[in-house]
Amino acid sequence: MGASHLEAPQAMVLAAGLSTRLWPLTLDRAKPAVPFLGRPLVAHGVDWLRKHGTRQIVVNTHYLPESVERALAGFDDLAFSHEPVILGTAGALAAARDRALLSPHRTTVIYNGKLYTELDLSAALEHHRSTGAMVTMILRPNTRREEFREVFVQGDRVVGFGAGRTPETEAPLLFTGIHLIEPEVLAATSAVFSDTVQHIYPPFIERGAVRAFIAGERAVWWEFSTPERYLDLHIEARRLGLAGAVTRSPTSTGDPSEQLENVILWEGARVGSGAELEEVVVGASVHVPSDFRLKRAVVVHGSLSAETRQGRRIGDLLVVPLAGPAADGSGVDSQSAGTALDRSR
Repeated sequence: MGASHLEAPQAMVLAAGLSTRLWPLTLDRAKPAVPFLGRPLVAHGVDWLRKHGTRQIVVNTHYLPESVERALAGFDDLAFSHEPVILGTAGALAAARDRALLSPHRTTVIYNGKLYTELDLSAALEHHRSTGAMVTMILRPNTRREEFREVFVQGDRVVGFGAGRTPETEAPLLFTGIHLIEPEVLAATSAVFSDTVQHIYPPFIERGAVRAFIAGERAVWWEFSTPERYLDLHIEARRLGLAGAVTRSPTSTGDPSEQLENVILWEGARVGSGAELEEVVVGASVHVPSDFRLKRAVVVHGSLSAETRQGRRIGDLLVVPLAGPAADGSGVDSQSAGTALDRSR
């Protein structure tokens, strides 16, 4: 273990999920390739890892792997580990090790590619090394008591997990999806479907070798699991001064006037000068006509999906309302949407 502590850590970025919960934003890309603040989530993650001294980064892929590779175009010192069949966190680590993409002798940072964070990884790494832990799980207070599986600790030792996703204690802690492991833990993995927390960590927990690094409550850590959460975290980013009323990806266009409020424009998106959008995500290459009035919705090309689920087709667009604090609860101004549909026939 000592030799691994002398080198910069390597990293495994998990980008192989099926991305089903973020539908329809993931119809044309994997979740880690979805833009946040104008850049793919996974690109922010790689920048964060490198900022904290991580080298030799491996990214696993499964669903729409080319979208993840495009999202990371321009980065060097990256390797991709494609999984025709999803292997889970532990299986992904083993596959990358067996393909000689991960060193079996270095500390490894495991990072979930659907995150955006400004947590202090350097401080977590220092804590990990000072305790001699085999595993360090980065945790944070779950003050809002959101539905994340609770992690139980005694001091800085991880001792167990909640039975479900509902927090049980007065001051619950959640797992951020970021952890550090030593070579002995990597050696315990096999390239079959398996999970680190469920299948690999229990014997290390029994030995007292799994430690917790509890990040400050105010440190930015955002997880993008649903379209509603994706939109609301952009709104939170604006509140913190990280974004404006309109968040743009490259090549998008739209009038940044009072007619666009909390609007996210993906690459190539265009908004007509008379459109009124509030809390709306506009997908790649979508043209929103000038007679649209939408509130709290996602708009993507209808050609991307044969199903509409809770949405509706308006011309060549698929408009999906989002749950949340829209005035009428629907997310779509039905009168103007109907008018737009009539004009598109």
